[in-house]
Amino acid sequence: MQFAAVGASDVGRQREQNEDKHLVDHELGLFIVSDGMGGHAAGEVASGTAVRVVHEQLRSQAALVREVVDGGRDARDLAQVTEAAVQAACAEVYRMATSKAEHAGMGCTLTMLVAAGDKAVMGHVGDTRLYLLRSDESHLLSADHTLPAELARRGALDPSEVKNHPYSSVLTRSIGTQPAVQVDTLIIDVMAGDRLLLCSDGLSEYLEDPSDVVRELSGPPIDEIPGRLVAFANEGGGHDNVTAIVIEVEPAPPTVEDGLPTLEDVPADAQINLDALASVFLFEDLPLSHHARLLDACAVRWFDTGQTVVAAGNEVESLFVVADGTFLLQQDGETVAKLEPGDHVGAATLLRPRPARTSLVAESSGRLLELGAAQFRRVGQVRPWLGVALLEGLGRWLSQDDSREELVPGTASASLGDLF
Repeated sequence: MQFAAVGASDVGRQREQNEDKHLVDHELGLFIVSDGMGGHAAGEVASGTAVRVVHEQLRSQAALVREVVDGGRDARDLAQVTEAAVQAACAEVYRMATSKAEHAGMGCTLTMLVAAGDKAVMGHVGDTRLYLLRSDESHLLSADHTLPAELARRGALDPSEVKNHPYSSVLTRSIGTQPAVQVDTLIIDVMAGDRLLLCSDGLSEYLEDPSDVVRELSGPPIDEIPGRLVAFANEGGGHDNVTAIVIEVEPAPPTVEDGLPTLEDVPADAQINLDALASVFLFEDLPLSHHARLLDACAVRWFDTGQTVVAAGNEVESLFVVADGTFLLQQDGETVAKLEPGDHVGAATLLRPRPARTSLVAESSGRLLELGAAQFRRVGQVRPWLGVALLEGLGRWLSQDDSREELVPGTASASLGDLF
């Protein structure tokens, strides 16, 4: 994939100086928006320092980025580099804030994206945001680190009350106010036609509905969109500095094999995997950002026709989701159910391993997503509110005697959970 990006920033209508900073580095595939805080130009120092340090850190890892593009390194390695870069920025801003009186209390928020082939990695702290526009649908990929947003994620506050909450501007995480910070990272499978928006809260406060994002990011060439977004925020009141970077994902030039041009199919596979995962009852109501995290926790396994995935009697502690091809549940050599894309078995074993009642066999060559119990627990440990939602959904499903899995096509009483 190739990435084109354009950025714009404006002081807004009510501030005297612009404490936002942004960076577009096409060669490195690095895009950053940072929003400073601190007053007396200290906020501008904080955001400028954070952007500079992250840029330096990623430039020093340019070889790793190229290896991810070429397939020689995993995107998880790039996520670790991204987190380390933000931590380095946090340490430097904190050092400056504690060494000069005029910088005391300064800090910033930061959201960044590193593009590498058909992957992109987000690094995020604070309430700057990352949006994705895909197939005329908008998705918020970042999570605001503000007090009311955190309360809403934990079920202690209705999401509709977040924006107008009296503490809506109180950050729970920021760069430079402490020597280290918890960084949200997210690995995204990008596809040709995707548009992404990095922006400060001076813009996002006016993007009240997903349809606003769709409307503002659709249509014209991306060269025109950042300026249009700045004008949109200023027309809404321009209460804060306004910064936007719009990124468009374009297909890579065709490769040539045996004299014929071909295009890679990996992005299409990524969408198939996401669609399959989203069909599982545990995950169907989650946003795309959570689907991406769960997909990253899954192993993608390919099987040839006739190959056994799990033999009857073997202990199982994984959820299996069919992404491609067809698979059979067999007992004593007889087929008792067929699984097609979107079907799944093994959900109950995420809580307690048990022997398989039937064998799971590939009827045709195909692809399974396997989410192991350990990976399932890890997702919940890293993001407790997501873990609680998943466990509640699994508990509700287990309590339903007559529908503990999707019904097998053509049957009225048996379920895949009962059979596997």
